[in-house]
Amino acid sequence: MKEPQEMNKAKALRNFLNQVNQFAQIVLVTDEEVRHLLGEEVTTAVANLEHFSKEEQICSGCGGICCNDIGCEIYAPQFSQCPIYAYRPLVCRLHFCHRFDAMHRSMVIELRDVFVDCFRAMNSQDNQKLRSLDSPPLGEACPEFITAVGPWIESVRNGRLEPDHVIELIRSEAEKYRNACSCIIGAA
Repeated sequence: MKEPQEMNKAKALRNFLNQVNQFAQIVLVTDEEVRHLLGEEVTTAVANLEHFSKEEQICSGCGGICCNDIGCEIYAPQFSQCPIYAYRPLVCRLHFCHRFDAMHRSMVIELRDVFVDCFRAMNSQDNQKLRSLDSPPLGEACPEFITAVGPWIESVRNGRLEPDHVIELIRSEAEKYRNACSCIIGAA
């Protein structure tokens, strides 16, 4: 993969601040929502790094170091993949660890800077939605979701439930959470 030119981080931040209020929530977001929030340049960079990660088994082979470091409540080593991969938070989407080689390091730093810029912007606005950028842990941003899935995850960790079945349950619960948030905001 060829290293891209420097990312327009100011444009990504402007786009984020201009678009964020159109969203009922920004904790559990899809690829398309990230594209809408941060722009094509950011989503292309993320997709390129994720492709490289899959080819080289960077994230799948790390043993959950990043997930543990950020305190992700839904991480369990028994899961073959992130249970909310399709809805993962921005911090998870824009974080790539030191295991990416030197050729990709500048892109990793650029994405980190985009996240940090968006995170800093939340400090200048009194907006609960922007404060949810600091997730995971997800408990403060979406406690209903974590309350619902927590027992299943604990059962997987203790070997009482099949991980693949629980992944499906968690995905369904994530969709319910997203739909409930949309309905609440739409009614306001």
